[in-house]
Amino acid sequence: MKPYTWEKQPDAKRTLEFDVSKSLASGDSISLVSVAIYHESTDLSSSMIDGSPIIDGDKFYVTLYGGTDGETYWLKLTITTANGDIIPDDLKVIVKERGK
Repeated sequence: MKPYTWEKQPDAKRTLEFDVSKSLASGDSISLVSVAIYHESTDLSSSMIDGSPIIDGDKFYVTLYGGTDGETYWLKLTITTANGDIIPDDLKVIVKERGK
């Protein structure tokens, strides 16, 4: 999945699209997606992830909001497929106020 780093402003609320078609075996599909976002070892999912991931074919969507200017977070993604494959991945989320 790409990109591996994403930058957002503290007040932005954005829905990210993840295309996992190249990670799936032929004929396999996404069964479950779990996401969590961390700052260091603190789970901030309840204050930075809006709702649950939405699966649509070989893609899924996650909505992020908030964060503190100048901080870096890690979005941990785990995809479970219909064939039983488990595909973990991470996205580095940098929060930066523009114009500072």
